[in-house]
Amino acid sequence: MSALRIGLLLGWRQIQRANIWTTSLIIFVMMLTFLNLIVVSGVLVGLIAGAERAVKAESLGDIVISELDGEDRILETEALVRAIETYDEIQNYSVRYQGSAILEANYKERRNLAAERDIANATVTGIDPAQEDAMSGLSDNLIAGEYLNPDEEGYILIGYYYLEENAEQFGDIFDTLSNIAPGVPVRLTAGDVSKEFIVKGIVQSKVDEVSLNTYIPEREFRRLFGRLNPDADQIVIRVAKPEQDSTVQRGLIASGFADYAKIQLYEEAKPKFITDIKNTMNLLGTFIGSIGIVVASITIFIIIFINAISRRQQIGILKGIGIERRAIEIAYVIQAAFYALLGSALGALLTYGFLIGFFERNPIKFPFSDGILVAPPEETFIRFVVLFVITLVAGFVPAWLIVKQNTLNSILGRK
Repeated sequence: MSALRIGLLLGWRQIQRANIWTTSLIIFVMMLTFLNLIVVSGVLVGLIAGAERAVKAESLGDIVISELDGEDRILETEALVRAIETYDEIQNYSVRYQGSAILEANYKERRNLAAERDIANATVTGIDPAQEDAMSGLSDNLIAGEYLNPDEEGYILIGYYYLEENAEQFGDIFDTLSNIAPGVPVRLTAGDVSKEFIVKGIVQSKVDEVSLNTYIPEREFRRLFGRLNPDADQIVIRVAKPEQDSTVQRGLIASGFADYAKIQLYEEAKPKFITDIKNTMNLLGTFIGSIGIVVASITIFIIIFINAISRRQQIGILKGIGIERRAIEIAYVIQAAFYALLGSALGALLTYGFLIGFFERNPIKFPFSDGILVAPPEETFIRFVVLFVITLVAGFVPAWLIVKQNTLNSILGRK
């Protein structure tokens, strides 16, 4: 304890007498190291988190109800919907009917019946337009035309990826149609049944389930696909408060609806590869940040080493008057701890006080998501501890190398 007290005193006196510009530069380097460790990883993870957030907001909601394994529909859909409407916790929901069909364009202009048809294999979703818009904000994704009117028939919304002008962006991996615009007729064929629709609007989203989809009113979907049974393919639910999703899920399961459908929270229903990609990005960010830690530790090592070398004679005198080696080593470790603590504190203040809010308001526009900054406090603390420990080691080693030298040689300046 005596060595610790003396070490603290010596360390603090050295910090007070140090050049203010040198001290500021070291603290700045430590702050950048902390930001590199937290922000780089946070942006990489935020890239996937932004995509997750978009899928949750524009497609899957908080609770996803789908068919049981071995079934092709949600059984007892009408009873399930009646039960959903009794929950005050549920803000909005949408019942969806889904199928595959052939979408054909420019069929009226095709003069040679032997010529290749302008067709695309399309996913078709039957919706209640008002219900779907309240649930996912589908109308907000319109880039041309108008949203479906519940009182009209014969209109369709087409996803952005089905437009031929977008084929170059994706390397022709999607079937596309030419000359698609609001007001253009297209033909939808499901099995032996065909019907002509007028393109009402074009929808574009960074969520593939929206941009690679077509939407028609539920009643027309069921006629076109011969779905006389009201059982749906998917029901998505949005709760008023995020913490209420588990309550609603447990309530529906307790009511026996788990015998008719799979009732999952968003975290359970989302594809596993999204979680895998997020973990990979987190690992990659940690690896990149660790390079910054190495650079910072080398910087601290060099600074402490030069500081100790320049004060070698003073160190020898301190040892000569009876100050323990351990107290002198502690003094230099205290300096390193000061730089790490203050630099990390400034980095944390900048991260949580400005950067997270800034990226929330101004997300990074990636092609497939709006990237945000993700910095969970518990992960930040763990990385800070790693940075702090490595910095202490970087401060101790050079001090140990100098202090262990012969006392008389140190006082006389001999090697």
